[in-house]
Amino acid sequence: MATIGTHYIKSALGGAVARGLDAKALLRQARIPERPLRDPKARIHVDLVAKLYDGISRALNDEFMGFTERPCKVGTFALMAEWVSSAETLEELLTRGIRFYNQITDELQMSLEFEGEHVYLTTTMRRPELDFEHFLTEYWHVIWHRFASWYIGKPIKLLGTYINYTPIDPEEFRVLYRCPTYLKSKVNRLVFHRSYLAQPLVKSQRELQVFLRRAPIDLLTIPGEDTSLTARINQMLAPKGQSRLQLPTSQEIAAQLDMSEQTLRRKLSAEGTSYQQIKDNLRSDLATKLLANRNMAIADIALQLDFSEPRAFTRAFRQWTGMTPRAYRADRQARRKSG
Repeated sequence: MATIGTHYIKSALGGAVARGLDAKALLRQARIPERPLRDPKARIHVDLVAKLYDGISRALNDEFMGFTERPCKVGTFALMAEWVSSAETLEELLTRGIRFYNQITDELQMSLEFEGEHVYLTTTMRRPELDFEHFLTEYWHVIWHRFASWYIGKPIKLLGTYINYTPIDPEEFRVLYRCPTYLKSKVNRLVFHRSYLAQPLVKSQRELQVFLRRAPIDLLTIPGEDTSLTARINQMLAPKGQSRLQLPTSQEIAAQLDMSEQTLRRKLSAEGTSYQQIKDNLRSDLATKLLANRNMAIADIALQLDFSEPRAFTRAFRQWTGMTPRAYRADRQARRKSG
C-alpha cells in the first residue's frame, strides 16, 4: 500500500519548525492526526503526507522545505519539468534537469556519472548540517527516481543507494528505496542500470500538467504501486466528468468492497485514515477546483459536492481550510492579480 512511516512526517517538520512554523497547525492543515505519530510503527497514507509536504513548502515558499540556507521558490520544480518536457529520452531529461538545478542554486549540486553499465545520480548539499536528519537528501532522491519512472511509464529498479550517514529509521529507509544500501560512502547517490537512459519519454504535455497539479502526490509513489484500500475507495467515489458527487454510506461502500464495516474501519485505520476522512479529502480537493470557476455559484458547488444546503458546505469548508468558500475564492483572485 502507498503509505509512509511516521519518521518521514516528523522529520519533514524539522525544517519548518526551525523556521518558526507551528508543527501542529501544519498537521491540522494536512488532516494528519497527532495520535498515530506517537507510534513509530504507524503508517500514514501518501495523500495526507503529500498535503503536509506541500503545506510546508507553500508556508515557507521553499521547495527545499527549510533544510537549506537559501530557499528554492515554490514553482521551481514545475518550471524545470516544463523545460525538460521536450526531451526525447530519459538521459536527455536527466541531463537537462540536473543542468537546470545546478544553474539556479548552489544549495545542492547534482551529477550523472557512468561506470560500465551503471549510472550514478549524485547529490551534494552545500550545508549538510542544515539537513540534520537527512530528510531533504532522501526526499530529493525519491523525487528524481519517481519523476524519471513516471516519465518513461515504468518503475526504474534501483541497484543500490550509497549514503554517507546511518539512516535514523533503517527499516523505513529500505521501504523507501527497495534496494541494497551501502553505508560509509563519500557521497549520497542512487545507482541504476544504464539501459534505462535510452528509454523514450511516453507522457504528453497534458499528462505533465495533470502530474504537476497533483504534485507532490505522484512524486511519492512509484508508478502503479498504490494498491491501497484508500486508493480503491477514492477511485470508486471520484465523479466521472461533470457528474454530481455521490457518497455512499460506510455500510454501502463496505458491501461494494465485499467486506464488513468493521473490516473496512480496521483496514483504513491501518492506513492512517478513515472513510469519513477520505470523503472529506475528496470533497475538499474538488471544492478548491470548483471554486476556481468564478462563474459557478457557491450553492451550485454545494449541490455538486452532495451537501444538503450551502450552509453545510460553508461550515465544512471552513473546517478544512480555515476560510469560507467566498473568502477562499476572493483570496485566490487577489493572488492571481498580484502575481
